[in-house]
Amino acid sequence: MAEVFQFYPRAEVDAKQNLADFICLARERLTAFSERGAWDSDRWKQGKTVAVFATKTAPLGTYSYTPMADPFKQFAKAYIRYTFSHRPVVSVMYSLHALRCLEAALLEVHGEADISHLSQVVLDVSAEKCREFFSNADVWHKTGLKIQHVCEFCIRHRLVPSFPQWQSPFKKPKILTESLDDGGGKHRSSKLPTHQAMLMVADLFSKADDVESRYFSSIMVLLMVAPNRVSEVLALPVDCIGWEEDDQGTSQMFLRWHAAKGKGAMKKWVVPAMQGVVEEAVGRLREIGEPARKAAKFAYDHPGRVMAETGQDVLPERSREVRLSPEEVCRIIAIKPKGNIRDKHGAPRWSCIGSQKWLSKLVISEEVTYGRLADFMAEIYCGSDWPYSDGQKTTLVWDMLCLHRENELHQRFQTKPFSWRLPTANEVNSRMKVRDRYSLFERFGLKEADGSPIGLTSHQLRHWLSTMSERAGMDDYTLAQWAGRARVSDNRHYDHRTPEEKLKTAQELLYGEKPSVLERFRGKAPVTYQELGVDRLGTAKATLYGMCTHDYAMAPCQKQMECMTCKEHVCVKGDHVTLDRIKLLEEQTQSLLDRAQLAHEDGIFGADRWVDNHKWKLAHVRAMRITLEHPEVADGSLARIPDEHDPSAVERTLRILGDELGPDREPVIEPKIFQALLGYEDA
Repeated sequence: MAEVFQFYPRAEVDAKQNLADFICLARERLTAFSERGAWDSDRWKQGKTVAVFATKTAPLGTYSYTPMADPFKQFAKAYIRYTFSHRPVVSVMYSLHALRCLEAALLEVHGEADISHLSQVVLDVSAEKCREFFSNADVWHKTGLKIQHVCEFCIRHRLVPSFPQWQSPFKKPKILTESLDDGGGKHRSSKLPTHQAMLMVADLFSKADDVESRYFSSIMVLLMVAPNRVSEVLALPVDCIGWEEDDQGTSQMFLRWHAAKGKGAMKKWVVPAMQGVVEEAVGRLREIGEPARKAAKFAYDHPGRVMAETGQDVLPERSREVRLSPEEVCRIIAIKPKGNIRDKHGAPRWSCIGSQKWLSKLVISEEVTYGRLADFMAEIYCGSDWPYSDGQKTTLVWDMLCLHRENELHQRFQTKPFSWRLPTANEVNSRMKVRDRYSLFERFGLKEADGSPIGLTSHQLRHWLSTMSERAGMDDYTLAQWAGRARVSDNRHYDHRTPEEKLKTAQELLYGEKPSVLERFRGKAPVTYQELGVDRLGTAKATLYGMCTHDYAMAPCQKQMECMTCKEHVCVKGDHVTLDRIKLLEEQTQSLLDRAQLAHEDGIFGADRWVDNHKWKLAHVRAMRITLEHPEVADGSLARIPDEHDPSAVERTLRILGDELGPDREPVIEPKIFQALLGYEDA
């Protein structure tokens, strides 16, 4: 884990010295993004988090960029490393957006990129640059907030001589899934695929007859099991299927899942209707990916060697220093040379191999050794996280379900037997939506009901399943758990029901039949005192074992949360969670009683009182458990201990006085005695 230090500015030095000290602390003492000499590099990586310190004033692409100008770049690196060390996040994209906007504004206003020149004018220009660089209102809002955070950070740590007060001008955009205007309707329709398209996914899975269609249709099926992301499907391990018995003893299927966006590892439950389809889809992916998993395992077990189609070393008798001919290289890496591989004199022509861009670094000085070829292949396929599939180091590469060999899914090129790879989300989407080539739906003649081509994205399946679940009445918490969302509030971004549907649902909740006490108790909904047999206004409070009817406005709890021996506590028959807790309490109380009896037998002073106390509690808990398990007691029945088993202090005193006076006389208590019983002194 990255070591964290807190930066404290010194008031006696100027802002320039504070800035230098801050950059020095981040460079010399913090360890986030510190792999491979990260400070001097303009591209950092920590797990899945990537930071590229590229300027937006020059063309910025995926593989080509221009670094930020100094000295601003040094501040940007220090800011990213410092903030990430104190609060690690999955993505620093919006922080980089903000820094790029500030750099562009500083260059335009002052002609140099120096954070010391931060001012009100620079911040206003950075907002204009944000509008210029990006076109999405949501990106404007989030980037504007990050610019504001950078400004506040500089002021708080006295990194700038002035103290500009600035607030982001970008308002939070409205949530289109909840908007009632035309824009909201268009947004919902664009996110939600048709029912016909979703049915065609099932048809495609059943008609798949080649490696490509079987592979990608299986991924689509796993996307339809539950509201999933394609990155989560591609991260599944080979042994992703598990089984577990439910409360009725029926074996239920789940997938060993790792949800994105902060949810983490979880069990993704599969509805019974989809279990057979899931087994078939996983079986197909296992079969297709088995050669790739063997290749990855071979590379780990035999470093510096190359695997052949047979699963053995391609040149078992040759050393790593032996030189290879162009013919051997082409045969090993399964490529076709461009042009004649030999000239008219029989000399090798390496240009027919080296001219290919990805092989240009292999041929050096007109020769290729077996060791250089093996190392070259390992550098291409192993990656920085080898032997794990990602920076989280949870799954080994040869345990990935969706692994396949290079060109395995290609119609023309030869499969490379020594290779392995995972597809990208774009590759999956390209098979689902018509772009520059026919989709799989087009190849099998599957179309919309009106004859138009089917166009889907992997995320549309997630939106469709979430909306269908909302329409079916699934509660928000269950839906969030099923979809792997860290926050329940995120459900609203996937709810594309029409306003009329939402209004109808609300009306059913307001005016529908009132749920039973048991249903409301399970759902943590309010239950009144009257429904629990207490003639008093108010709502009962839920406990670990049932409902408490005590009036806390009159007096605090007299039992100190010993609910199971309290006459003001009510248990509801039919809730297995509270019954399991009562059983656990019974076991614990029995254990305490056994220990107290042993102490009493050993003659320990005061142990006899603990024996009586535990017997008293165990009798109540066991009686309640037997009542709740009795087959003749209907679900929803209310159970409480009799009033006689829990008399108040006054009732116990009156009983004692009544026994002393005799059965035929009622006790008459003088006012002074009554005050003494209640703890008042005589005035």
